[in-house]
Amino acid sequence: MSRELFEDRVRGVLFGQAIGDALGLGTEFLSKRQVAAYYPHGLHALEQIVPDRHRARWAPGDWTDDTDQMLCILESLLETGRVDIRDIAARVRAWAVGGGMGIGMTVADVVYAPDYLSDPHGAAERIWKMSGGHSAANGAVMRTSVLGIWEYGSPEAVVRNAAAVCKITHFDPRCVASCVCVCHAISALLNGARDIPALAQALEAEAIAIDERTAEYFARAQQPEISGLGLDESEAMGYTLKTMGAGIWALLHPADFRAGLSAVIHEGGDADTNGAVAGSILGARFGWSGIPREWIDGLLYREVLEKPAQRFLRLLV
Repeated sequence: MSRELFEDRVRGVLFGQAIGDALGLGTEFLSKRQVAAYYPHGLHALEQIVPDRHRARWAPGDWTDDTDQMLCILESLLETGRVDIRDIAARVRAWAVGGGMGIGMTVADVVYAPDYLSDPHGAAERIWKMSGGHSAANGAVMRTSVLGIWEYGSPEAVVRNAAAVCKITHFDPRCVASCVCVCHAISALLNGARDIPALAQALEAEAIAIDERTAEYFARAQQPEISGLGLDESEAMGYTLKTMGAGIWALLHPADFRAGLSAVIHEGGDADTNGAVAGSILGARFGWSGIPREWIDGLLYREVLEKPAQRFLRLLV
């Protein structure tokens, strides 16, 4: 792969995440039926987003907590030159204390624990055990895309880093499997993977080795119709395996970035998070050059992402 193509795909991951997050906000927490009522002709532009009580908290083109937390990881990598879980945890905590708009319940419970800064894994494990081991929200996989870029040449390092950063807030093995799969998919695409079905099979085997419950969502993602994932199920829309499934579906089926992201967000549910994950994988597949220009230009804080992205590219070899 040429350096030019590699850089295009790296930028595709970062901007794909942000755009999926920002556009997905337009249908977040809606059922598929409500999406059709809000946007009878479809949601195709950031300025179309209906400013109801939930969405009015963000200006059109803004991203949410998904990309805010991804930037915490990116800035930590830039400043420390390594995956430092305490530094990343401190940045997520500072973001939360500084406003943390859109923060999820699991992240909030963990980052405000007294021992969080000194032992983020211990705090996350304790909160998870307090849930009876049932809590498997998508608040870790939503921020994980950048770890598919860091040390992309070493699958073992990518897997290790994804798991370690996942567990600073989300200790459940389903969350770990989700983060590992998304990051490994991105790193494989950056390394030039062409046999996508074979890649999906490898990811499935890797996920099942971590938690067998992932198998159901790989099977759903194999189906051409994204509706099989049930992304708008009211009691499970924030489930980490649904979001992972959206990412795997985006890896396997869409012909281009626009079609893939549009399909995901029009399903409703936790659409900003599903969009962030699917967008990052679509960005790794189709590159920055494959993202519609109006979506890139419509990002309210494009320069906030552009500057660290340029620094990040200079670090990668």
